[in-house]
Amino acid sequence: MTPETITIDESGMTFGPYPPEHCFYIEKSLPYTDIRQGVKMAEFLLLRADIGRPAMLWVVEAKSSSPRPKNDPDFGQFIMEIREKWINALALLLASLLGRHRQAETELPGPFKALDLSQFDVRFVLVINGHPKGWLPPIQDALRQSLRPVVKTWRFAPTSVVVLNEELALKRQLISANRQP
Repeated sequence: MTPETITIDESGMTFGPYPPEHCFYIEKSLPYTDIRQGVKMAEFLLLRADIGRPAMLWVVEAKSSSPRPKNDPDFGQFIMEIREKWINALALLLASLLGRHRQAETELPGPFKALDLSQFDVRFVLVINGHPKGWLPPIQDALRQSLRPVVKTWRFAPTSVVVLNEELALKRQLISANRQP
């Protein structure tokens, strides 16, 4: 990590390093601190942009475990909690960009403020530390189903929901190889 980058330690993983202008640690932000009571929030937002393509906003949530889809009665609750965190993070960002949270003016990095709201796309990303790959598809399917109305309403890509373990997150350069102790 260089001084020009930031990392975020969550759920036994080190996310990053990221350029600070492309990462907004929304869970630790002033706008969230102001509304925290009763509002669940994703960990952070990450802007990724490829030349010639619209900006991609990644709404990232990290977990150290999850209930098994078929065997655990808490699975439905788990899915609703992740969904709620993702939607709240997106809503707080958009409300901040619209000036509804004045504290965000000093915290939001420039590229977030310059986001073309008519063109950007979203990836709702869940990273589960230590999870077997075979357990990921049922979680992703359940999350896609629960977010279908949001994805359709906003005209996000059908691939907007992504569930990864730490191995896949490392391949996508979301986390670094040196793990959090």
